[in-house]
Amino acid sequence: MSEHEQVTGMLSAKNAAPLELDPACTALIIVDMQRYFTQPSFPFTDLFEKMSPGVCSGYLRRVRENVIPNIRRLLEQFRRNGSLVVFTAVGTETRDGSDLACWARALDEAGLNLLGTRIHPPVGDPSWQIDPALEPREDEIVVNKLSAGTFATTDLAKQLRSRGVDRVVITGVVTDVCVSTTAREAADRNFRLVVVSDACTTFSEKLHQANLETLHVFGWVRGTDEVIRMTQKSHATV
Repeated sequence: MSEHEQVTGMLSAKNAAPLELDPACTALIIVDMQRYFTQPSFPFTDLFEKMSPGVCSGYLRRVRENVIPNIRRLLEQFRRNGSLVVFTAVGTETRDGSDLACWARALDEAGLNLLGTRIHPPVGDPSWQIDPALEPREDEIVVNKLSAGTFATTDLAKQLRSRGVDRVVITGVVTDVCVSTTAREAADRNFRLVVVSDACTTFSEKLHQANLETLHVFGWVRGTDEVIRMTQKSHATV
């Protein structure tokens, strides 16, 4: 058995531990499912296509065929349960991107150099909005962040705790950047977490799988069907 197989086997065993998802104390976090991340012909995907033509095709297909439908199913279940739903977005509040983290400003610079425009939109811009297929309700939380992780530059932890939430189910894009960073930040703030493996994606399936493997350290990795079953079971016993 290789070193990698030993480690992934150990992490898989950890992931098999039982977990309860009580709807009263569980929130669904939908990370950065904004139009400029989920649809073609916005500066984000335009930049990647400029750098490597065709690189976005698999990603956009997975978003359209897998991620959005599975998040919609989770949304339906969490709304039925009366659980808290949180949408995150990333965008500049200063319009020039000076408030964003350095890695995001670097992407903006690349966009200016190759496309003549910044990658990250101002808050409220049409491209900043959540994809229409997942439109938030008026009573659901939408937080704008200035970083990869959600908790570092928002008051989301405080908002969750004020509502009695101590566990989170995380979905969205992209797995190796904002999803995984949000998951790590949640774990470090003492939230028990589940990352939904088929309700998130990134530009490389190998990167997606590798990040899911590492996230076993911080919580659980489960598919949409299982998460729905878990919330149904917990709901029935509350």
